[in-house]
Amino acid sequence: MALFTYFDCESDAGAAQKATCLSVAAVTVDENFKIVDQWKINSRFRASRAFEVDAMLAHNIPVEVIENEKLSNSELVNEWEKRFKTLAERGTIFVGYNSMNYDNILLQNSLYINLKWPYITNKEQFDLLPAIRAASVFAPGALNYEFNEKGNTSFRLQSMLSANNIETKGAHDSLYDTIATKDLAQKLFEKAPDVFNASIALRKKADVLPKIKEGIFCWHEAYFKAKIYCGMYLGNTIFPGWYYLYDLRKNPEDVLKLDRDGLKESLKGSPKYIRTCKSNRAPIIMNSEFALLDDEYKALGMNEIKKRYNLLKKNKEELAAKIRDIVQEQYEERQEFNQEELQPEEKIYSLTGELSNEERNLMNQFNQDNSPKEKKRIFNLFKRNDIKVLAEMKLFDDYDGNEDKFCQILTKRDFKRVKKRIAKNILDMSDKPSPFIKIPAQQARLDTLKIVAEKNEDHEKMEQLDSLDKYLEKMKLKFAS
Repeated sequence: MALFTYFDCESDAGAAQKATCLSVAAVTVDENFKIVDQWKINSRFRASRAFEVDAMLAHNIPVEVIENEKLSNSELVNEWEKRFKTLAERGTIFVGYNSMNYDNILLQNSLYINLKWPYITNKEQFDLLPAIRAASVFAPGALNYEFNEKGNTSFRLQSMLSANNIETKGAHDSLYDTIATKDLAQKLFEKAPDVFNASIALRKKADVLPKIKEGIFCWHEAYFKAKIYCGMYLGNTIFPGWYYLYDLRKNPEDVLKLDRDGLKESLKGSPKYIRTCKSNRAPIIMNSEFALLDDEYKALGMNEIKKRYNLLKKNKEELAAKIRDIVQEQYEERQEFNQEELQPEEKIYSLTGELSNEERNLMNQFNQDNSPKEKKRIFNLFKRNDIKVLAEMKLFDDYDGNEDKFCQILTKRDFKRVKKRIAKNILDMSDKPSPFIKIPAQQARLDTLKIVAEKNEDHEKMEQLDSLDKYLEKMKLKFAS
């Protein structure tokens, strides 16, 4: 029996790499969408992190409620990890709405900064949002869509729920949003089964290349609106598991005759005829006949599309090699200009890729309920400075910034150094990129929103903004001292 686990997070920031997960919910269903289990976990803020005002306004959870939650954030992460590991062992397929761009990243980052292995959901997952977008072009009329103020189709979850008469008890509540996501998936399954089945077919990375390596196929991409593409596999990119696709709108005769410089210029042009398929994103691959739903491909005709495919098939390896060479050169040039050292919180991909089994084992031991003496012993065994920094930050957050508890494991000098590091990051007034949310920028945002609320005589919003401001001011004073 196939199991699907729908999940959703509410957090304190718009960028998942900076965010703290304040609430996570999951609903597990069988292949007939019957609920097997559901749960929700809430937590307090992390002591070392500020929040983004707009994120707090979006989910509308009062500061006082968050502050009085029973679980610390690290306890939420521990429980989240335990439950998702159990589900993964049962072979569940993890599903979210825009989860590839947010919830999965938030999960991975939450685990990583807590010295845990971050990739629980990677083996079996897909994102419902691309499937909903795909249905708009591959199964027109199957679902209803609303339009935003710019006249484009809105794929926001709340818009999709409204357009398809799916009731939810509360927007931006992790459990209600999770249940609603499950209901939307069920509607997609019923109304556009071809799209639904395609969206779960390639949830395993290893299945992607065999599916696309031969023949003509369709896929979609969505920026301001969803669009059908029809093309073929060209070859590997410079990144493992990413593949070049060729859009057969572009006549390959015009490309194959170019020299290297001409090809380099051609690749800069618009519309881009070289696209990228990422095997870790559960791509939705449809049969070639769906191309005729698009006016451009319909005008070309399937005979011309096949003719272009056969021509390129003979030359695809040579063309892919030329493109890789050009892209590699451009990538190396960019890297030369990007020499700024990342902070430990930003090294999830590089650091986890280098960890030995011994280091992972030490991280697991550090996360166990050890005595202060044992925790200090394990801490001293860490060889990488980046891991030590993450461990110090974890201790600070685990103990809600309590100096006495922190100093049961490390020293008072360590505590002051960690606190100074946090202050440097969250009180920073520059525009320099950072994995930390900066209090001065958020207070400036609050000032702007207060003026608008006061002008509109929105007293409820003014009280809400004042509550957020008081929390940030209190935090600022704590770290400024």
